[in-house]
Amino acid sequence: MSVYPHIIEPDSDIVGISAYKFEKKIFAMINAGITNIRIDLSSVRAIDSLGIEVLIAARNSIKLQGGSFKIIHLSEPLTQRFL
Repeated sequence: MSVYPHIIEPDSDIVGISAYKFEKKIFAMINAGITNIRIDLSSVRAIDSLGIEVLIAARNSIKLQGGSFKIIHLSEPLTQRFL
């Protein structure tokens, strides 16, 4: 596991087809051995069930490898929806 986390900043909301594209990006990193990942959601205004599923699957995969997965900088719309 690398000492410094890799920060992923989605460039769009994580809904529908963009959730699948985001999944490919995250799992390409995981499959390359990158298991210290932070997901910066400061620009994400919406996430649907597919997006949540992608985040959970990535977290579970990284944890099984002894890595670290965190969500950081939750945007205001997501904060209002989930917290």
